[in-house]
Amino acid sequence: MTASSKNISAALRPLALLLLSVGVAACGSSGVINNDSGAGGSTTSGKGGATTGGGGDTSTGGGGTTTGGGGTTTTGGGGTTTSTGGTTGGGTGGRATGGTTGGGTGGTPGGTGGTAGPACGGSGQVCCAGNSCNNGGCCIGNACTAAGSLCMGGGTAGTCMAGSCQRPGADGGTVPCGAVGERCCGGGAGANIGTCTAAGAVCVAGAAGMPSMCRACGTAGAACCGGVGAARCDTGLTCQAMAGDGGGAVQSCEPCGANAEACCTGNVCNTGLGCANPGGGMPRTCMMCGATGMACCAGAICQAGGVCVGAMNGMLGTCNACGAAGQACCANVGANACNMGLSCQGPANMRACAACGGMGQVCCADANGGNGTCNTGFNCAGAGVGMCTACGAMGQACCGAGPIAMRTCSTGLTCQAPDAGGGGGATCR
Repeated sequence: MTASSKNISAALRPLALLLLSVGVAACGSSGVINNDSGAGGSTTSGKGGATTGGGGDTSTGGGGTTTGGGGTTTTGGGGTTTSTGGTTGGGTGGRATGGTTGGGTGGTPGGTGGTAGPACGGSGQVCCAGNSCNNGGCCIGNACTAAGSLCMGGGTAGTCMAGSCQRPGADGGTVPCGAVGERCCGGGAGANIGTCTAAGAVCVAGAAGMPSMCRACGTAGAACCGGVGAARCDTGLTCQAMAGDGGGAVQSCEPCGANAEACCTGNVCNTGLGCANPGGGMPRTCMMCGATGMACCAGAICQAGGVCVGAMNGMLGTCNACGAAGQACCANVGANACNMGLSCQGPANMRACAACGGMGQVCCADANGGNGTCNTGFNCAGAGVGMCTACGAMGQACCGAGPIAMRTCSTGLTCQAPDAGGGGGATCR
């Protein structure tokens, strides 16, 4: 190499070093970009721009704004309590604890023009809508027999299976009856055509000597089932005379409960409607009437929580609030005359709702038609309108009624019959 070449090489060496350093900086990281959020951390130059921390952004934990169960009670100005869950930081966040139910119970909700029916569908209970029973039970005489139990009554025989009563046949098979498409159970001559036991089945007499058979019933437009009351049609339907059948001999299941429709069984209408009773043989109809502060429905009818005042011959009048303490009774007698914990008391022309069930108070009305009920630790004593007296303590009468073994006393005491020769009833000792 010549001296001149060495001089040129020495002169270019600083420039080569500068270009090399720029190239290193350019390829040392793929993420030298200001404000790159990445996966929640600032990007670091070096080996591929490694990120710091997962979830570095501040976030509210899952469920942090979850409203607690029952926290949005809509009746009576219920509160909207919100839980405090949700902590700051990456990952799963805080776990909501759930708010507590806010507000009180409010006033009596808008009535439906009737009361709820008894429990149905269980063994020994009345049949539900459409003659149905729970878990494949059989409806016999408007009472449910559990699946697997013997069918008894109404001409039935055998064992209840999926709503059908089945008995052994002469050929070793089974002879079923009571379900749709099967013969009626206990069918005979004349008026005794038999009965059907399955849900949605009704017995129809056969023609020209044919046996009576179970046909479908209970649905909209179909024949009414053979039960009584609400059991004759599916929920939301009621058994009505077909249009044009003045005698009412031909009936079918038709919609009920809405405005201008017939009242459902038990004189029940949809919420916000009253069951008007125009009389004169006209059917009871659901109408926008009878709410508190509104005109009474025809027949001096109000929705639940109201009583008709000022009506003449079943017409006119206004529905006033009733049932609360100090208000007029919604009815003269019965558990529905006043709100819970109150009963209808006072002279016949001035009866009002007042406290009941406590010490020295009158007994509350018994929904089952009994003598009356009292709060825990008290018995209803006396005939007619009884009074609540303390029970269960040493020397006091045992709480409850019935056999001594079924009565109760305070902890450490037992209900015992009076000593030989002693008078009085069983006491706690």
